[in-house]
Amino acid sequence: MHTYRRKVLASLPFLLAISFLAFAPSAEAVVGFIDVQKVFTDYKESAKAREELQKKEESYKKEFDSRQEKLDKAEKDEKSKEDLEKMRTKLQEELAPQLEELQKLRARLSGDLQEKIVSAVKEVSKNVGVDTVIDKQAVIAGGVDLTDLVVTKLNKGK
Repeated sequence: MHTYRRKVLASLPFLLAISFLAFAPSAEAVVGFIDVQKVFTDYKESAKAREELQKKEESYKKEFDSRQEKLDKAEKDEKSKEDLEKMRTKLQEELAPQLEELQKLRARLSGDLQEKIVSAVKEVSKNVGVDTVIDKQAVIAGGVDLTDLVVTKLNKGK
């Protein structure tokens, strides 16, 4: 009898939760979803941001490759380990600001795009009457696809 009582007491919180849900108001939330990858791909500003970032990355890569060639030549010329280490340190020190600038640009562009996309998602979902929007990858069944509406909103601008 003692074990039965423990089982009933252990299941009490679960039973209370179920009974609460049974009597809760039945306001159903409308769930929408977007294909985040498609939004980023089809959004015109994403392409511009990728181009800007790609130019900076190419510039950095050219500079890095040029300096790396000098380092490789010094190794072939059998410079001392000390000289090679000085050259490596100098290379890192001189390229560090450019790399930092590149990382900041990447973060800024990504942040700007995300901000605009989130804003468009909020506006579209409000206009369509959708309460919650999630990424398409999380959807198994149901929901309202807002992807094309969001892309259209983004590409039209404000």
